[in-house]
Amino acid sequence: MKSTINRCKSMISIAMMPVLLAASTALYAQKKPNNSPNLTPCYMEGLSDRLMCGSIAQPLSDDPNDGVIDIHFAVIPAIKPSNPDEAVLGFAGGPGQGAIDLAAIFNRNLRFARETRDIVLVDQRGTGYSHQLQCDSDDLKTQFVFNDVIADLQAMGAEDTQKCKAKLNIDLSHFTTPVAAKDFEAVRKALGYKGFHLFGVSYGTRIAQEYMRQFPESVLTSTLDGVVPMQQSLAAIGGAIDGSLAALFKRCEADTLCAEHYPNLENNFHALLAQLEQQPVKTQVRHPRTHDVIAFTITKMKFYSAIRFALYSQAQRAIVPIVIEKALSGDFSPLAGMMANVDLTEALAMGMHNAIVCGEDWPNLTPQTRQEYGKTYMGKAMIAGFDIACPILNVQAVDKAFYQPLKTSTPTLLLSGGRDPATPASWAELAMVEMTNATHLVAPTATHGVGSQTCAPKIIAKFIAQQSMQDIDTDCLEEPNDKPFFMNINGVAVANKQLTDTANKE
Repeated sequence: MKSTINRCKSMISIAMMPVLLAASTALYAQKKPNNSPNLTPCYMEGLSDRLMCGSIAQPLSDDPNDGVIDIHFAVIPAIKPSNPDEAVLGFAGGPGQGAIDLAAIFNRNLRFARETRDIVLVDQRGTGYSHQLQCDSDDLKTQFVFNDVIADLQAMGAEDTQKCKAKLNIDLSHFTTPVAAKDFEAVRKALGYKGFHLFGVSYGTRIAQEYMRQFPESVLTSTLDGVVPMQQSLAAIGGAIDGSLAALFKRCEADTLCAEHYPNLENNFHALLAQLEQQPVKTQVRHPRTHDVIAFTITKMKFYSAIRFALYSQAQRAIVPIVIEKALSGDFSPLAGMMANVDLTEALAMGMHNAIVCGEDWPNLTPQTRQEYGKTYMGKAMIAGFDIACPILNVQAVDKAFYQPLKTSTPTLLLSGGRDPATPASWAELAMVEMTNATHLVAPTATHGVGSQTCAPKIIAKFIAQQSMQDIDTDCLEEPNDKPFFMNINGVAVANKQLTDTANKE
């Protein structure tokens, strides 16, 4: 039987989170250096094309006595390999996601760039197939029943962190961004590419910037989608969440149907949070996957976190109003369904995630930034999570130079979503203060990951091809990509044929 210590894991984790074939094997044999790894055919979920997979051994640390770890990678071959000396290097987000399992997403976002260039995906050390650092997590049933209000989260979090540390049994200081950047360069050399076009999303933009800083001669262009500034802690995410949520309320208020069905939506949301803070609700719901009747304890943290993660997706944003209103009337079934869609303890390697936030974000907090970020509900929760876990994990802080904004003349394209709940447009502006050849584009209605929601894949491909943004038409980013709000559990209601056609098209 799992201990109550283990039951608080999901809440501590949420609080800390800032938080996807034409060529033959012979072609690679022609261009790879003599000491390159053997590549074998492989396939990834959601992608019918054949990939080429391999790995290289990398030192765990500067001390030879620490041994080596295997860094795994996959190559999505170009449709027409007319640029065999170049490739697009994809960096996954999180921190804690592996890139290889997201091959289908990278392939979709880079589908036009792939027409002439390979896509290289490397599982960053500590993620995916590269010595994944994963802690134990509770099943959905246990997460649903756990009451974080009556629990001593500090004591539980400390004991849970100790348990994870013992399981991993490795110095997490060897898994920070500056260390990991060297692995990507080793993969480039092993595969024989003369240069990479970088494509990073979310936390992936941080590792991309660090790679550029350490290996500027290896970078031809860089596309940063959902930009994380080097000089800012991920704990600043609280303001982005609140801004994205406010944009949703404003859109509902301006939408005739939404305003009619959900009057006073913003006030009702805050009233519900206040109620849950005073007294969590205990009820029963159908398990979203097994349909068994299970206990469900709804707390402020659970409810807010579910809404927070829904803000990342246009489809999930569309159901936020009905989730709020149903919950206010005592029906928490829609909330249960929404929560079942998010299991970050499975999607992210939490050991690697903690290595990043404790080695990079927590040490950079000052009394001033603690006060600033702590003004938001999630910012305060994240800092509290850092303060519990990081002293125990004892990750060596990165060098102070890490926090300096990247100074580069490499052609760089920065993409931001106007409704991003994680990395708002202001973050990109902060990141590019020392970039002398950078272009920042904002898709007004996009959320997190502009490349997955808009015409950006075509823009990215053109940018890569000419290594410049000159004369590239970007007007398509202005096109709205909102989803109609759900008016009932059966779906959306439409006011006219034009809206019907739009809904059907989406």
